[in-house]
Amino acid sequence: MYFCKLHCYVHIMSKRLAILLLLLPALAVEAQSIRLTKYQAPTALYLDAERLYNFNLYERHRFELGFTWVVPNESCPDAKYFLGQWTFKGYGAYSLGDSDFKYGGSASLRLPSKYNIRLRLRAFKDLERAASRRLSAYRMLSPSLNTGYVSSRYVGVRGVELALLADPSKTFSYNIGLRQSWEDYRFNAHGLLYPTLYPQQQAPVKVFSELTSRLSWRKGVIADFRVGRMADSAEHYFFRSLLQYSTPNSTGITFFAQLGFATESAPYSRMFDISGTSNAVYFFRNTFLTVAPNTFTANLFAHFCAGYTAPLPLWELSWSAPHPFFQLGAMWGHLLGQDDTGYRFWDGLPLQAPNLGIAEIATGFNGLVHWGLLDLGFGVAYRLCPTSASYFSDDPTQNFAFTVVADLILDKYNN
Repeated sequence: MYFCKLHCYVHIMSKRLAILLLLLPALAVEAQSIRLTKYQAPTALYLDAERLYNFNLYERHRFELGFTWVVPNESCPDAKYFLGQWTFKGYGAYSLGDSDFKYGGSASLRLPSKYNIRLRLRAFKDLERAASRRLSAYRMLSPSLNTGYVSSRYVGVRGVELALLADPSKTFSYNIGLRQSWEDYRFNAHGLLYPTLYPQQQAPVKVFSELTSRLSWRKGVIADFRVGRMADSAEHYFFRSLLQYSTPNSTGITFFAQLGFATESAPYSRMFDISGTSNAVYFFRNTFLTVAPNTFTANLFAHFCAGYTAPLPLWELSWSAPHPFFQLGAMWGHLLGQDDTGYRFWDGLPLQAPNLGIAEIATGFNGLVHWGLLDLGFGVAYRLCPTSASYFSDDPTQNFAFTVVADLILDKYNN
């Protein structure tokens, strides 16, 4: 029996079509940011084009406007610097599901140094995905990597952060920050909470004080660390670390791996949600297509995913050029303080880890049909796990997943 199969699956099922429709607004956008000023203007203003639209089960449809202002503009021949180069960022967003307004902004100063040293102060009022292990920012043009579309556990966050960032070399960068935040969980063991609809159910605010650090090498290796204190009715000190390795999808062969550890005292939002995207019709990469959201949580876990896409199509027509692909994933997780079956309760929330391991194989075709700026295909996945595991199921409908593959092919029209 899965304690964590919550009634939010109804929302997931009802939003299958919405996940596919997420691709449509992205068709009119090509760049991550759009320059709004002339190339040699004294200052440079940019529009963030990657976050114009977002979707998740809490906010439903989210619309956002974000701008970046750089003073002075490096391209200006008469650029005048005051202490260094300043970058100001700000955004505002409104979401229909919770009828709420979010916003945030930052100011950073790039000091005169060959190591690209920046000081940044940031403030925000927004949502964050609870127990997230995603280390990259949301990108509207990469829907297959945005598993947050099917997540239903979010945290309301208000906070400030002071950080030091530097690039000692072309291949290595790091940042160290101090973060103070006030957070309230927007879910419980029964599903989503909407404070605008049920204010009496609003969760108590938890106060976090954290020292954060992130190291990046060649953009493929990322190490993320948090040391912090969380206070509600009592104080809890915790440590969280996450190591990730990924390869670009330039050769048709991809590899993705993560290792994570969080102390037993870590609150749920600082643990690791290692669930998948089952019940969503879209093919998400580097995840488990046969594992439903909110199924697995861990303090300690290991996950890897390897994929291969054939470089040449089976045939090539104006409307069809299918490329076979394969994906293999494996995962293991452990909850500190769990029982023999891998279960543990945290603040009334039932959690389970894949303590005996789980694997998944997937295959399918990319580009089976060309439709406008989309390549459409399909995929099928099958789950493997020990029969002695509490999460084992001999029901084929639980072990199989059938998905639609959709990829943007904007570069084809830019040649």
